Amino acid sequence: YESFHDPTGLMKKFHYGTHYSNAASVIHYLIRMEPFTTLHIQLQSGKFDIADRQFQSFHSSWLSILHNPNNVKELIPEFYYLPEFLINSNQFDLGRLQSTNTIVNDVKLPPWARNSVEYFIYQNRLALECDHVSAHLNKWIDLIFGYKQQGQEAIDACNVFTYCSYEKAIDVDAIEDQITREAIESMIQHFGQIPSQLLFEEHPKRKTKEQVVVDYELQGRAVNIFWDLNHIDLFFVEITPSDEKICDPIVFLSIPKNQIRSFFQQGMLDILVTVSVNRIVGNNGWLPYDKSLSSSFTFERDPTLQTERNHHIITIPFAPDLEITSKLFSVSHDAKYLFSGGHWNCSLCVYSLSKNKTISSVIKHVDIVTCTALDSTGTILVSGSKDKTCIIWHVRMEEMTITTPTDRTSRGLTLVPTNVLYGHDSEITCVALSTELDIIVSGSLDGTCNMYTVQNGTYIQTLYPTGPKIIVFPHIGLSSIIQTLPVPIQQIRLSDERHILIQTSSNDDSSVLHMYSINGKLIHRELVPYKIIDFLLCDNKYIVIAINILQYHQPTHLRATRAPTTTQSTVVGKIIIKDMFDMKMIRTIRLPTQINCLHLAKDFTHLLVGVKGGKLIVITAKRKRSFLLDI
Repeated sequence: YESFHDPTGLMKKFHYGTHYSNAASVIHYLIRMEPFTTLHIQLQSGKFDIADRQFQSFHSSWLSILHNPNNVKELIPEFYYLPEFLINSNQFDLGRLQSTNTIVNDVKLPPWARNSVEYFIYQNRLALECDHVSAHLNKWIDLIFGYKQQGQEAIDACNVFTYCSYEKAIDVDAIEDQITREAIESMIQHFGQIPSQLLFEEHPKRKTKEQVVVDYELQGRAVNIFWDLNHIDLFFVEITPSDEKICDPIVFLSIPKNQIRSFFQQGMLDILVTVSVNRIVGNNGWLPYDKSLSSSFTFERDPTLQTERNHHIITIPFAPDLEITSKLFSVSHDAKYLFSGGHWNCSLCVYSLSKNKTISSVIKHVDIVTCTALDSTGTILVSGSKDKTCIIWHVRMEEMTITTPTDRTSRGLTLVPTNVLYGHDSEITCVALSTELDIIVSGSLDGTCNMYTVQNGTYIQTLYPTGPKIIVFPHIGLSSIIQTLPVPIQQIRLSDERHILIQTSSNDDSSVLHMYSINGKLIHRELVPYKIIDFLLCDNKYIVIAINILQYHQPTHLRATRAPTTTQSTVVGKIIIKDMFDMKMIRTIRLPTQINCLHLAKDFTHLLVGVKGGKLIVITAKRKRSFLLDI
């Protein structure tokens, strides 16, 4: 900076003749992926750059950035979500290193990365959210977007770049000479641009997890239960009265995450939707905090659940011999509509939670609907059926004219089928979708998972979690891939960070979890020696698994006698929390009764467990004044 001098006075002093973010840097990192490979070749006059200058190992890149003052490249977003860019899956000939004659292929990872690009990306994401980064991230914001971007503060921070990279530094329209103007435009385009200055004072530090917990405690708010799994509380809530003659288990729980309140409705409770085996719907009240600060939540049972004659019921019966599970139901994010399958007439039903009645029954499948899933926007619904197909539905709110003496109009929900998805050889058992990732994944009894696009239902590929078997016919020189005794797909979950988690269950009451990348690469497989009842992906870090265990014990009144040994059996539940990536056990929670379903509240503050007898167990982070069962 001190030695630079331009006699013309046009160029001001600067610390760096290169830039931290430009097209060449992005191409440098993404050289193994199209279209960046082609762009790199075009930039290098029709060939790959010499191997020693390419992105070929983290060790060499780290040393270059550490010791070369001209190398100020920033990490691009792909370092935090896209492991594929580190793999030379297209087998490009990237050349050999001059010093060792080693062929450049995949990027060499740091020693701690376990030789896994997926693990490397996963650890990068964890590091980005750690307290150390939280304590220093504001300094980076000051340099890039804040008060140290320009002026004397930038000079003192050694943060000055060439003049053409700053916003409005050059008035290109005022340059009359075309050649000069094109040269300046090309320089701006390829060198890199400083973003607009957003802040003119020091950015505050991000709060640490411990500081957030203290603030939440003072405000009476619940915290993320996964922040400290060693300190949690357990609460029992009765939904179905204990004097009910017929046991009616709760099989579906949901607290819609975007319940909108008007100004006059502020402070009202949210809706906690419950559905039982006997089609009884509950509109219970819920808040994730308790104004009295004596508890970690507020729950008000739907009064119609207390007496049988007041029950609100989905009118169309379920098909006989069909197992009623949470996969059959979805709730709109505004808590106004419940979508249900499993009905004997092969319909997809729409139940109004505000009017407490079934308002629509749409029949497009030719067999029983076995599963439903709603996307994060609440506008795309996918249903699967025993007819081996899935249907993509658009959920629309449309104006409808109601014939009355005044002919008034109102808004009503309409389900519009847009695409039918084919490809399975047996009934659909589960489905999951993500509009953000433009992906639908369906599972079937045939042991396969098909992937489609949300936008137009285009088939992408098929996953074989239990693996196809290859049969070779040597006498004719052919081989055939067949699947013998397929293991059914039971459940599928999608993470926001491009992972697909699939559960298969065999006949011996054990389950296997298979984790795939969005591109179909198997990352991990884990055997669970029990049948999984339900499971959730949480905070993109954890898997919460619900299992039931049959326990045998001797009756209490016989323990002190010499009566012949007799045993009784009891089904108890267990919640298992695992690390999502390597599936290591983190915590187990034993429950005294059978589990039917799981649901996580918004911001992961409460884990709701539907259990036998129409009851609900709420698991929360421990409060300082906890007064119920401590586990």
